[in-house]
This record gives sequence, structure tokens and C-alpha cells, in this order.
Amino acid sequence: PFLFNLFSDPDIFKLPFGEKGQELFAGLISKYRAPKSAILYEEIGGSSPLHPNTLDQAAALQKKLREVDDFQVHVAQRYWHPLIPEVIEKLSHETFDKIVLLPLFPQYSNTTTLSVINEWVRHGEGLIAPIIIQRFHQHPKYIEACRERIKEKLDQVSGKPHLLFSAHSIPQSRVKQGDPYQDEIEETVELILEDFHGYGHSLCYQSKVGPTKWLEPNIKDELKELKHRGIKNLLVFPVAFVSEHLETLHELDIKYRKVAEELGFNQFIRVNTVQTHPLFIDCLKELVLENCQ
Repeated sequence: PFLFNLFSDPDIFKLPFGEKGQELFAGLISKYRAPKSAILYEEIGGSSPLHPNTLDQAAALQKKLREVDDFQVHVAQRYWHPLIPEVIEKLSHETFDKIVLLPLFPQYSNTTTLSVINEWVRHGEGLIAPIIIQRFHQHPKYIEACRERIKEKLDQVSGKPHLLFSAHSIPQSRVKQGDPYQDEIEETVELILEDFHGYGHSLCYQSKVGPTKWLEPNIKDELKELKHRGIKNLLVFPVAFVSEHLETLHELDIKYRKVAEELGFNQFIRVNTVQTHPLFIDCLKELVLENCQ
């Protein structure tokens, strides 16, 4: 199950109990959280669009790359099918000149990008070593795709809204150990804002799990602070995500929209993720071609 695979990942949850202890932890937590997660998925239509979104991105990227050469684009997922080992097995029966590993995380983190790389290394020794693209948080076309997504929603907001950037949080301990994620999130936000002079803006974090300290401010505290400052209209952009999933469709669209309404905001409008925006697909195409030279 997805939750068991997620909580079994030592790159996210580093526990001092060894592999068996990690599996026990994952089993207990996933069993506890599964019923709650099922309710959340039911509230967004019964399933996550993450996999369909990713398939659409892969198809769009393959179409672009085949204008240049005979590329094949495969989707591999870290915690649910098609899992990375399953895709590696499939690729082992085919012949390629090069393999490019492109994690769809704009900002590098040991909890995301490195987890993908480590999983590939564990299972991919029979294949040629992949070319690894580790980040694209500053790529001009990715940044412009983000800006255009924000502009698509501007006319739905009364007046000039406050731009609230929300990113998936990670444990503060990881940042103290040198994880560049927070710095890269802030760099992405700064680049996007170059096209939005005069707009109020702030950055917050969401999706914290467990009792340890994670990056702050969390979104709920930031909403309270903005309300205290007299902000009335919010445009919320999920800056670390490139697809729609539970964190956008439920956590932002339902849970924190309700919090914003209860606090008395006039508007809480959420910006779409980049998904298959043409500029984002062009970004991915350029990353692949530049790294294949």
C-alpha cells in the first residue's frame, strides 16, 4: 500500500531501529492513517489525479522529444504502481543508448529527489547508469509557467490580492543537516515574484507529519497572521508541486479554504499547478536534451 511504502522510506523517516523496526513503524502508522486517508480521498472524488497527471506530462514530453530523436518516456513512481523497480524490470528487456532519470520535484531535497535516486540505485544495477537531473527550480520556462498559472487566476480576485506561496514542509533537522530544499523554495518564490511588483506576498509550509519540528510558518499560522494584518483576499500558489493531488485538492482546496473562511477572509483562490502547461513541458524537454549532449 501507498502509505506503508511512504513510511518505510528511510530518506523521509530516519529511525534508529533498523530495517525491521522501520517496517514495523510503517505498518503501525499506515494502519492507523489508512481509514482517515480513505475519507479524504472520497472527498476529492475517490482517487488522486496524480498518476493521470503524470501520464499526461509524460505523453506531452515524449511528443516534444520525438521531434528531435527516438525518445521513450516512462513513468515510475516512488510509492505506488508503477513502482521504480517495476519500471527498471521493464527497461531491462529493452535497449537504450542513454537513460535520463528526471524526478518531478523542482527543488532538490534528500526526502524527495534523493529518495528517488537511492531507490533507482538499489534496483537498477543491471542497467546503464542514468543521467540524473536533480533540480529545475530556477529554470526560466518553469518559472514562467508558474507566473502564467498565477496570472490565470488574478482576474478572479477583487483588487490586488496577497500572494501566498505554500510548499510541502520537511523536518527542520534535515535543513540543519544541509538539505537545500528551503533555500531552493525561497529562490523559486523570488524569481516568480520578479513579475509581480507591488504585490504583498509570503511563504508558508503544509503537510507536516508527526511531532517533530518541521519548516515554518505552517499555513494555518500564516493565515492567522495575514488576517491579523488586515489582508482580505488571497491567491494561493502550491509552489513545490507540479501536479494535482491530495495536498492541493483537499489540504488547500477544502481544509485550509475552510480555515480561511472561518477567519473571515473574503477570498481564498487557489492557483492550479503547472501540470502540462506548454512552458513546463518545454522546460522538461530542454532539461533532457541539455543533459543528453
